[in-house]
Amino acid sequence: MNKLILKSKKTVTMLSGLLFVGVILQTLSQKIPVFNVRAEMTGEITSTAAATQVENIIGNTEPTAFIQVPQNNIPDEVKVVKIRTYLENRNSPLAEYAEEFIKAANEHGIDYRIVVAISIIESGGGKKNFRPYNAWGWGKNGFTNWTEGIWAVSAGIGRYYSKGLTTPRLISYSYCPPNADVWASKVQGVMNVIGQ
Repeated sequence: MNKLILKSKKTVTMLSGLLFVGVILQTLSQKIPVFNVRAEMTGEITSTAAATQVENIIGNTEPTAFIQVPQNNIPDEVKVVKIRTYLENRNSPLAEYAEEFIKAANEHGIDYRIVVAISIIESGGGKKNFRPYNAWGWGKNGFTNWTEGIWAVSAGIGRYYSKGLTTPRLISYSYCPPNADVWASKVQGVMNVIGQ
């Protein structure tokens, strides 16, 4: 009987080890964004995303295009209405800040939908916050008000964009590494709904 128990313990140990190795190999084989870093003689270092193909992250729905157009930071009323309507339909306290989302997006050169979408995924649009006025799970602290939070998160997302990480899929590996693919899919889905 002892030999049978000993053999089953060894078998369980071996299976656990094989499963662990399989999980490690699966993790290593997943797509991770790669960057090319180039240093010039002037001492300036630039980094660009090496990944040029963006995967479809929501079934058969293609992510809608984002075109950067310089403006005098006057919010586009159509975009404001889209954001306000989307957030009001979800009883979000962020609905009255629709213009701030657009102004911050314009200022930082990001898609006007992304910060709104992240707030929906992270806190239901500000209904269940990580910290005071932190609907985005951004950093370890809260903000003093919604406007500060919108502008701080938009500036942070702008830094991702400046590195070539311009889609939820590319941002997700830094923003939400444990659940990157699921998080990216959800954020892109909300962005697509807002853009309709």
